[in-house]
Amino acid sequence: MLGSCSSSKSSAYNKNLSEEIAENNNKTIPLLDRIRRLPGITLRGGIPYFMKSANQISGTATEPLYIVNGYILGNSFKSLDQLVDSASIKSIDALSSSEAASYGSRAASGVIKITTYK
Repeated sequence: MLGSCSSSKSSAYNKNLSEEIAENNNKTIPLLDRIRRLPGITLRGGIPYFMKSANQISGTATEPLYIVNGYILGNSFKSLDQLVDSASIKSIDALSSSEAASYGSRAASGVIKITTYK
């Protein structure tokens, strides 16, 4: 009995430690690299874009809409990169299609929604 109690504490401790390490590692990763890791995102010329179809690569795609803590910043990654420190980011979500529709026509190319530690 005593051995099983200590192992459950150990696994709970390791889980919390793993989460803390992952969180600290994310703080050292540049914003562009964190966005690039999102599903469906590709980079062109150092700018993130949603990969919707093969023919969009040669088309005139626009940047996704960037939203930080519920505030719309616009469709410019350069502005986002200047305003948001990667170390302050709590989560990043990529929204496309119907998920992005609630943000209107500016979100036609998708939404990258960022939540920071306020």
